[in-house]
Amino acid sequence: MVYIFEKEKLNQLVLDFYTSTGVAVTLYDSNMSMIVKSPIYTDFCACIRKKKACVSRCSQSDHIHMQKAKETKSTVYYTCHAGLTETITPIFYEDTLIAYLQTGQFRNPDRMCSQQTCLNTLNELYGIPLDKLTKLYKKTPVISKEKLQALQNIMNILIKNFWSNGLVYCNRSMLSIKIDQYITENLSQKIYIDTLCKKFHLSKNALYHLFKTEFNMTINELILHKRLNAAADMLITMPDLNITQIATQCGFTDYNYFIRIFKKTTGTTPLQYRKHMYLSPSPKIIE
Repeated sequence: MVYIFEKEKLNQLVLDFYTSTGVAVTLYDSNMSMIVKSPIYTDFCACIRKKKACVSRCSQSDHIHMQKAKETKSTVYYTCHAGLTETITPIFYEDTLIAYLQTGQFRNPDRMCSQQTCLNTLNELYGIPLDKLTKLYKKTPVISKEKLQALQNIMNILIKNFWSNGLVYCNRSMLSIKIDQYITENLSQKIYIDTLCKKFHLSKNALYHLFKTEFNMTINELILHKRLNAAADMLITMPDLNITQIATQCGFTDYNYFIRIFKKTTGTTPLQYRKHMYLSPSPKIIE
């Protein structure tokens, strides 16, 4: 873990923000794992999220837009598959991504005319009565993009105070963080120890010692761990890619080895993992 998050303090902060503004907030780490959240689901969302297929769609939408926020290094405003507005803001420290901040869910006043079509689609997907969906939808708060931007500005100020108030702090050296980030960004390529030594001006002994003390694993163990995590994520979020393509993009040159090590680690094959975790067709992201 690169950064330590003071969950109790952060949880109180997002709860206070929710209580004062009515805006739900969720904080994720750089691996897209949730850290803290305020009461996040509206009655509308709570209803449709009782369906496993909906949870899968929501997760995929979140991952897609977190990736977009990471690439653009800016807040992403988007419409989820249920037709509600959400935002995701990437949080960086010295050009290193440490977390994502998500807000939502709202009705967008500019998209009211298209909402009935979306409700009809949800009715067909999940078998929830249309009148119930409509009633719950109308209870969901309406927020303009201007107001959302104002709330985002306030949240950005709070983010800047994470460090000064000790809500987030680093438990590793900046050198190890940069090595970690380099490996993450080059998983599709062969990563040689000599390359790491040359790039970060370390001897092999110094590099081995750094991994032992700060990562608590060997270099090859860390690379394998990251590749397997990336493959598991892509199996869910990139349904158009086949298993071979995913293995290649995650740096596995031997397909049979990928199948074997994935099953050994997760207890299931990549195909079985995809079928189990990704229970529905790719959601239509309404822009």
